[in-house]
Amino acid sequence: MKVSCNQSSLARQLAVVGRLVSSKPGLPILANVFLKAEDSKLKMTATDLELGVHTWIGAEIKAEGTITIPARTFAEFVNSLPSETVEVELDKQTLSVTTVNNSAQFNTLPADDFPAVPGVDEQPVLMSVPSEALQTAINRVAFAAATDDSRPVLTGIKIEAEGTGLTLVAVDGFRLSRQNIELDKSVQERVELLVPARAMQELARVISDMSGDGGKKKSDRVEVYLLEGKNQVAFRYREVDLISRLIDGQFPEYKQIIPTGYQTKSEMDTDQFQNAVRIVNIFARSTIGNKAIIEFNPKDKKINVSASLAEVGGNESSIEAAVEGEPLKIGFSGKFLTDMLSSMHGDTILFEGSNSTAPGVFKTKGDDSFLHIIMPMRIE
Repeated sequence: MKVSCNQSSLARQLAVVGRLVSSKPGLPILANVFLKAEDSKLKMTATDLELGVHTWIGAEIKAEGTITIPARTFAEFVNSLPSETVEVELDKQTLSVTTVNNSAQFNTLPADDFPAVPGVDEQPVLMSVPSEALQTAINRVAFAAATDDSRPVLTGIKIEAEGTGLTLVAVDGFRLSRQNIELDKSVQERVELLVPARAMQELARVISDMSGDGGKKKSDRVEVYLLEGKNQVAFRYREVDLISRLIDGQFPEYKQIIPTGYQTKSEMDTDQFQNAVRIVNIFARSTIGNKAIIEFNPKDKKINVSASLAEVGGNESSIEAAVEGEPLKIGFSGKFLTDMLSSMHGDTILFEGSNSTAPGVFKTKGDDSFLHIIMPMRIE
């Protein structure tokens, strides 16, 4: 193997593959990145056996070949180099990396020992999704997935597509987040995938990393492929393929959780509500369940957000808001409220609720594509 490539391109793609490399892998070779030089490209692959990533850069290939080298040390060395041409050459089992004024030698492991990571190959495109819309959807949904493995299906994001409609949903038993996306082109048949939330979050990072090179374009798309027979899905964005296993199991019938009516409705300024929640969390985070109490008062056109702890004290914040319907006092996890607010955009938040034991529905005014539901906490 003998390759010449640009330092900045190499560093950028190493940052992408490096996130899938464990510092203490079960297999030593999983700490390595797989390099393959052929067809005027240097291809890099990493995997943790759950997720896999392929990425490639244009390069001058003077001699083709494959090898694996320690990913983190290689990335740190490349990142420390100035933006200039990098020469990569394999001599027996040692890989030399040199520039005008720098050189390093890396011990290697045989490429044949590296776990196989499937590629897209000739698979047909399942669907093509606007990258910016998909990144936003992931950021609005993934946090609501469960983080423990006691119920594996809840650690995933349900992806549903039919016609030109695409929906991403996550639920952990206490909250639900749903985002709809409009596709440019209809899918040929109904699609249902259950993808680990971690994989989708990594995809959002890839979109962010890669779109930083030249900025996002409205024409940018993420192509989705189903790897038949492997129970895996692949996402291709620019020069990156991200491959993930699919989760087996039945995702909850989430549509039954979404309330169809309400007795109390409110419109509140996003910044004011966010600030009230931030302040009340100083006290709520010390209570059991991180409980914050919200009171909707249609008569005074106000919302009160409060929390109290016998050993510490309490806090109450009041904001003006449009409130219609019945008065309502309801408790929510302050952490859940904070997580939701960090994902919402827009000047005005809409709330719909029926009683203190019914789910609370939060939306962004003027944006029907997003919906978030939080189950209430018991008010003592």
